[in-house]
Amino acid sequence: MRTARTTAAALAIVAAGLLTSVGVQPASAHSTLTSSSPTDGAVLTEPLDSVDLTFSEAPLAGLDAGLRIEVTDADGTDVASGAVTVSGTTMSRAVDLERGAYSVLWRYVSPDGHPIEGTLAFDYRPAAAAPAPSATVTPTPSAAPTPSATATATGASDGAPSSSGIAPAVGLALGLGAVLAAGAVVVLLVRRTRSA
Repeated sequence: MRTARTTAAALAIVAAGLLTSVGVQPASAHSTLTSSSPTDGAVLTEPLDSVDLTFSEAPLAGLDAGLRIEVTDADGTDVASGAVTVSGTTMSRAVDLERGAYSVLWRYVSPDGHPIEGTLAFDYRPAAAAPAPSATVTPTPSAAPTPSATATATGASDGAPSSSGIAPAVGLALGLGAVLAAGAVVVLLVRRTRSA
């Protein structure tokens, strides 16, 4: 009886040892996304060349075809170009952005072969380009009008009538006076002739 108990105890100890050495290994945690550029909900004002996703572990080697980064605009057009590239724990894809809202759909395969997927969104709002300064047109100064001879003479006289304005009137008066005087002389001569 004692022998049977001893044997059973020994078997229990051996079984426990086997379970301890071989037992169920703790399940390793799956890889996770640790950071992204741009971040989810970001509003970008600077140019962006690529979308970069960093994970807690490098993706499963040899399954690059299973890696995916799709960047779509509001119309659903994929603006990413080229293949997904991997550098350490980061996978990236080049993008060509214009102003607007974008969605990122990604797929990653962890080293244990487990695929994970996710999405994020961001807005691209580049600062408006400053308008180029227009050439300033410098007005050409117009030449100051040259005073005419008449204006100069008038200005120099300080308000006195100019000789050019008086000469015709004086000449006309003198001429008319001479004619009248000559007429008077003729009349006087005619009267004397008659009275004689």
